Amino acid sequence: MHPPANLPSSSPSQLPTPAYTPKVSFDTFENPNASMFSFTLQVKSEGYKRTKDTRVFLCAASPDESGIEALDWCLESLVQNGDELIVFRGVDEVVLDKDHDILREEARDLMRTIQSKSYDHDLDRKLSIVLEYIPGKITDSLDRLIALYRPDSVVVGTRGRRAWQGMGMIGMGSISKYCLSHSPVPVIVVRPERKVKKNMEKRKADPKRGRHFE
Repeated sequence: MHPPANLPSSSPSQLPTPAYTPKVSFDTFENPNASMFSFTLQVKSEGYKRTKDTRVFLCAASPDESGIEALDWCLESLVQNGDELIVFRGVDEVVLDKDHDILREEARDLMRTIQSKSYDHDLDRKLSIVLEYIPGKITDSLDRLIALYRPDSVVVGTRGRRAWQGMGMIGMGSISKYCLSHSPVPVIVVRPERKVKKNMEKRKADPKRGRHFE
């Protein structure tokens, strides 16, 4: 898909959201016998084809800065044409006592955001995107998703503790540590850009590090 002639190709954020084909979704919110309560959405870019070279990545995208950075990094620097990205968003299990339609709409909004960001980063890239919106313990859900999708790598943020604790859940810092020690596949830990810059400035100012940064 190419930008309309009246729009500059250097401004993908101004372009309309690309056409994605919705695939079969799964909803077990209403099933008391389900082994895992979840709302799953899947879309594929027009022309997407899975091949033997397709890579699968699982991104734990918490709703805080760290999770957003991890998701943005996946879309900007990791996934390539023909890949599949599994985005996992954990929510507090108590939400199952509330209106499930609200949860479903939140998931749909997140999926639309992911599609738009993917298009902004590379408008010609063909991807399969799966969103897993799952209430419950984060580590248990991650273990099940890794077993289900068998990703090539898992991507997590470094922090986000307050965001998860605000929902009565384990902190994202603990999630990254858990993945590093328990995941059967490689783990990529993404640090927020501002923290990387802050540490770089600190290292530059350290006289013990010599003149490597000049």
